[in-house]
Amino acid sequence: MNEFLKTEYEQCLSLIKYYDERHHALIKYAAGLSGAIPSLLLAIYKLDGNSGQYFWHFAFIISLVTTFGLLSIFTVLIQTRLYFIYPVRQVNSIRKYCLNELGNTEFNNQMYLNTSFNAFKWLSSHTLLNLFTGMQVGTFAGLSVYSYMTLSNSQQCIIHYSVGSGLLLGIVLFASSALYLYQSSKNKPDKSIHREGDNQ
Repeated sequence: MNEFLKTEYEQCLSLIKYYDERHHALIKYAAGLSGAIPSLLLAIYKLDGNSGQYFWHFAFIISLVTTFGLLSIFTVLIQTRLYFIYPVRQVNSIRKYCLNELGNTEFNNQMYLNTSFNAFKWLSSHTLLNLFTGMQVGTFAGLSVYSYMTLSNSQQCIIHYSVGSGLLLGIVLFASSALYLYQSSKNKPDKSIHREGDNQ
């Protein structure tokens, strides 16, 4: 292996580790935020004085802000996944090239060689965690709808509307992110990330 490929291989391995750790750190942050907000709302509800009569005002504002906060985290998660796969492909490509250079040896490769796998994979841990975060966005969006309809003294089926809207948003977010990853990862990194160059 020449020096360029060796350096490239090592740097790509570092990028893989970095983006994987970044993805999991964002997931932890989103989970922590989602866990803290109900505690905050419960604390507001338990306060004495006039805070009780303004509870749904607080709930609406806090849940709406949380929805947008989680949505921004979800967006970064999807982009991080896209950034993650290109170093992985590069590592696989270098490995495949070097194995071909070895020629007919007794070495039995046990590592990955695929250089064209898609960024969206159903069984990927990233995919499952992205789905989890998308459902958190939907949950707080549903709470926002519930709070708003309560403040409006709506006579409609509040629970059905709020749960339905939350589920719908979560599904739409995950489906659109899956489509984005599926389509974008078909392109070379310059086109996919920087919107430059031609398709593969």
